[in-house]
Amino acid sequence: MPRSNRPKRAKSGKHSEPEALNLEVARFGLKTTTVKRGVEYTVQSTNGALADDGKTWVCPECGILISKGTAHTVAWDAVRGLDTRRHFHNHCWKVFQGPLL
Repeated sequence: MPRSNRPKRAKSGKHSEPEALNLEVARFGLKTTTVKRGVEYTVQSTNGALADDGKTWVCPECGILISKGTAHTVAWDAVRGLDTRRHFHNHCWKVFQGPLL
């Protein structure tokens, strides 16, 4: 018997409500924790599309500008907090080994 590609219907007849979209997770990547050279960092990826117009960041690893709409990684020292937040190119974050100043 051939396979049917039609969606299966719920047997109970009740439709479950779709889960609400968490805009913070959709806007930014999930927060993770990484340890580099004994320092714990909170790391989050972003696509940069929702940044203010004209907003740019300087990657602390390579010194090149990251402009609006460029996917990149945001990292900050988990102990010192958001004041140490820096924006890295994705590759630059992978090779980064120094402390955030």
